[in-house]
Amino acid sequence: MTKETKQFQTEVKQILDLMIHSLYSQREIFVRELISNASDALDKLRYVEAADAELQTDSADRQIRLIADATNRTLTIMDNGIGMSYAEVEKNIGTIAYSGSKEFLQKAQKLKNQAELIGQFGVGFYSSFMVADKVTLHTQKAGESTATQWQSVGDGSYEIETTPVRPEGQGTSICLHLKDLSSEAGEDEKSQDFCNEWTLRSLVKKYSDFISYPIVMKVERQEPVLDEKGEAIKDQSTTVSKDETLNSQKALWLRNPKEVSDEEYHEFYKHVASDWENPLDKIHFRAEGSQEFSALLYIPSKVPYDYNYREIKYGLSLYVKKVFILENCEKLLPPYLRFLKGVIDSSDLSLNVSREMLQQDRQVAAIKKALIAKVVRSLATLLEKNRETYEKFWQNFGPTLKEGIPSDQANKDKFLPLLLVHHSNGAKLITLQEYVDTMPAEQKDIYYMTGDSLNQLQASPHMERLREKNFAVLFLIDPVDEWVMNSLTEFAGKKFVSLTSGNLDLDSETEKKTKEEKIKGHEERLKPVTEAMQEALAEAVKEVKISDRLVDSPVCLVSGSDAPSAHMERLMAAMGQDMPTSKRILEINPNHPIFAKMLTFSKDKNQNWAELLYSQALLNEGSPIKDPAKFSKQLTELMVNL
Repeated sequence: MTKETKQFQTEVKQILDLMIHSLYSQREIFVRELISNASDALDKLRYVEAADAELQTDSADRQIRLIADATNRTLTIMDNGIGMSYAEVEKNIGTIAYSGSKEFLQKAQKLKNQAELIGQFGVGFYSSFMVADKVTLHTQKAGESTATQWQSVGDGSYEIETTPVRPEGQGTSICLHLKDLSSEAGEDEKSQDFCNEWTLRSLVKKYSDFISYPIVMKVERQEPVLDEKGEAIKDQSTTVSKDETLNSQKALWLRNPKEVSDEEYHEFYKHVASDWENPLDKIHFRAEGSQEFSALLYIPSKVPYDYNYREIKYGLSLYVKKVFILENCEKLLPPYLRFLKGVIDSSDLSLNVSREMLQQDRQVAAIKKALIAKVVRSLATLLEKNRETYEKFWQNFGPTLKEGIPSDQANKDKFLPLLLVHHSNGAKLITLQEYVDTMPAEQKDIYYMTGDSLNQLQASPHMERLREKNFAVLFLIDPVDEWVMNSLTEFAGKKFVSLTSGNLDLDSETEKKTKEEKIKGHEERLKPVTEAMQEALAEAVKEVKISDRLVDSPVCLVSGSDAPSAHMERLMAAMGQDMPTSKRILEINPNHPIFAKMLTFSKDKNQNWAELLYSQALLNEGSPIKDPAKFSKQLTELMVNL
């Protein structure tokens, strides 16, 4: 058939310009798009052969081949897949002409501004024009005796003709006549030579490493010259040209977990996570139903060095039909699971037309929900069956997982059984259920304290009554714990109660009645002392109050029921956040001998001692004192006058 020159519709040149300069953020994407198309063509041939017994092709060497010609500045991507007929070339390769209406242009313009369209236009082939000033396509459909050649320079027209049989038989060859990017490209793009073996090798590794078919390229290597005995002759070598396969083809996430060895899992983890260590654990599964996808997730064995940097990128590597789409895909993973590494592969996930951004729709939400549910179940199983490994995970990433309690209300209750906590009755981490199971019968609530260290909390005056009653206390020392506990009310029917709150209720009704009379007596006896202390500390504390909370210490500070804890105030200050300091209650131990002695002092001396006791209470809880120099002077005077 005679070569024909055909015009695209009026809008096509505008569309091509938009695609080249707007849809794709990186020019190298064309390699992914064309290899993906070639893989699809090979898949289609396999399906057609299965349905048509009369169609016979050579299936022994199905492959995708790259041919780089540095002299002529061309790159050819070739496959021996299904191929296309003349009519299919006009319809499919001319997709933009076929669907190149004003409506498409309007949608494409919308994509440029909002990036919200899904990939339904088949424009991947035209990404070639980002790097090529001319594209030649030669294709022959399986079972046909003629081929078709299509050519365009992307100027709004194309040439098409029927040719004799394609020399390679059925399949498609796309030859890109590469542009000189020296004038229009950025510095990074100038350094990319798409005729260079190592550039192509790295791009295949990045985008198409797990394509099922071998991606091959002929390379030149220097090999030694051998003598008659087959031994290398010193300082003599020859150039040898041979085929090399550039991709691994090992998409482990699509295989049956029973067929994958630990060595294969470990090797793949090191590849996707850029880690030298083996992972602590893995989660490998396939979700089926309304939303189908495969996932292979890993828990690292150590915390990455940059894990707590604000700018850290997280998320899974996203693949669609084994083709790499996006690294660090945050949209499919909540921040509290950011420690996970791995891949997810969905065959029908909605992407925009450039396949670089996820479409915000129910598919994304469904995958994210399924991932969270699977991870929670897997962690619960690990806790139950391999406590030692789970504790290693918890030491590294427990604080991160706890972020899900205040941030994910839908799953909050699922996280509580996964918590491991320090406690006052031993060094071993325990679960909340284990805490509840070992509570004394007379203990009504779950008691906890937040602070900066275990030693500080263990030595706190607030612990004295709890220790006397043999009640265990949860020690929470991660910064996130303040936000976690503010979002929790109870577990297993037991209320969470902070030891530093003013409404601590430790006694039975009988004990309360007995102590009420004693406290009234102490209040009357120590009234001169408490009044002097209240006057001296009027700007610092809300109230000076007799309490039965303490056993050995003279004083402690407690917060009101709705007031933030001192630890929370310190955390906010450390983050540079302005937070009004609330006045707290200074509780005194009426049985401590210091108050009997203070009854013999003058009012002025009592006020001086009140300031000392208040500073002591601040230091005991880990809070700074406002005037260290004054405190030091008061302490020195006290020692001199003893």
